Amino acid sequence: MTARPTAPRTPRGEQFDHVQRIVLCTPRQPLVQHLLLQFVGTQSQARRFLAALGREVSHHPSRYADPEAQLSIGFSYRGLEALGVPLQVRLVLQKLAPSFYLGAPVQAATRLGDTGASSPDRWDRDFRLEALHGVVSLHNDGGDSARKQLARVEGLAAEFRVRLSAQPLRGENFSLGGPTERWVHFGYRDGLSRVRIKGWSHSPDAADDENRTLDISAHSPGEFLLGHPDDSGANPWTLVTQSRAVRSFFCEASFGVLRQMEQDEPAFRGWVEQRAAQMAAASGGAMSRQAATALVQAKLCGRFPDGRRIDAQTQAPLGQPKHDFDYRDDLDGKGCPFGAHMRRMNPRDGEIAHRLRRRPLMRRGAPYGPRWRDDETGPVERGLLGLFFCSSIENQFEHLLGEWADRVPMGNRDVGEAKDPLVSRHERPDARFDLPGGAGAPGGLKEFDGLKPFVRTRGTAYLLYPTRDGLQQLATEDDGNFWVDEVDREAFE
Repeated sequence: MTARPTAPRTPRGEQFDHVQRIVLCTPRQPLVQHLLLQFVGTQSQARRFLAALGREVSHHPSRYADPEAQLSIGFSYRGLEALGVPLQVRLVLQKLAPSFYLGAPVQAATRLGDTGASSPDRWDRDFRLEALHGVVSLHNDGGDSARKQLARVEGLAAEFRVRLSAQPLRGENFSLGGPTERWVHFGYRDGLSRVRIKGWSHSPDAADDENRTLDISAHSPGEFLLGHPDDSGANPWTLVTQSRAVRSFFCEASFGVLRQMEQDEPAFRGWVEQRAAQMAAASGGAMSRQAATALVQAKLCGRFPDGRRIDAQTQAPLGQPKHDFDYRDDLDGKGCPFGAHMRRMNPRDGEIAHRLRRRPLMRRGAPYGPRWRDDETGPVERGLLGLFFCSSIENQFEHLLGEWADRVPMGNRDVGEAKDPLVSRHERPDARFDLPGGAGAPGGLKEFDGLKPFVRTRGTAYLLYPTRDGLQQLATEDDGNFWVDEVDREAFE
């Protein structure tokens, strides 16, 4: 495949039809397979693999109807090296995306809180720094098209010497209610939060989308796509001194993070039941054991398992599940505690995090492993395959995990000593999870303690998801001449 660069692509902000669909649209398909890959052949073989596979990648996020099967692909820094990207591209990444350049295994302990059982030296083999060059994700409904797509990837990998992970990471969304509901392990409903990009929506009824989404959930395109200003107005990816081929490659690409988190559901359920028994007993019969269990789960997450918020006065479920809200009616944290998982990960303009910089992510997650059963015996492997998109791994993903999840206390109003109760590694069993206003709640509990690490990191990959044009550039076979073009030097002098 040979080609010369066309005119440089400039940010449009209208349809984004050249952006990989996975970046901006939540897949509706219930199944996903993530295939971790390594280029073990020549650069030419790697590019030919990409040239053939690139035709299968799903784009067109502005078109609301989902394809029957959806293919996406992202590359690690070492994967881009294996594809032969030129020095000027690598230098841009080293300067503007240092965590992507270094790789997740290098950053995990200091930037993500991955220590102990979650430390990178205990991750699965396919997540090793030198072993992971890219990830192919297949979202599907389990039909014939999905099987054909998987066979196509495996056939191309064999032809062009691309090593695939021995077993794909398989996730499957499950429902406990209607067909549109999605639930995850630990018994929580998922997919309720909504993030909107200002000036664009993949919904066919954008006006209605505007009316149903609060301003705090609307973000500038630059929070997710390179080359646009972010919420603060900053745009480090203008790259005005770079050639047009380099500018075009990065324009409206996105960084992705694939993270496999193993969940210890027996430990979680056991801890919840212990605290629920304590709460029910302290209430003197005013609260049933079942209601106490639901409330304990709600306090840890920040909402009840079915998605309803916690009434700050009655501690009962409030109304119907909502995808968008703020904490104006719960400024004291009597409903959703300041240290709860949901309030940490999305403060929604609250006081627990400074208002100068929000940290939005596009979340594409799916649980793996069987659902919890009360009669379960023996170890069962289950967890969450999280896929997150942003324009800055450092300022968004790493800040959320390494600062907001592990921060103690979480803001000026929080007096607790515990980290994020659901996703962090808890080294101190005596650390207090503060329950503001606990004296007025059933049972009068003011705190929880004894939190355990309910989640173990199995691996994390930092990836770049190029646009359709970027994939074509990576696949071009012309000894690197594609990246060398005539630059109007007067424009830069």
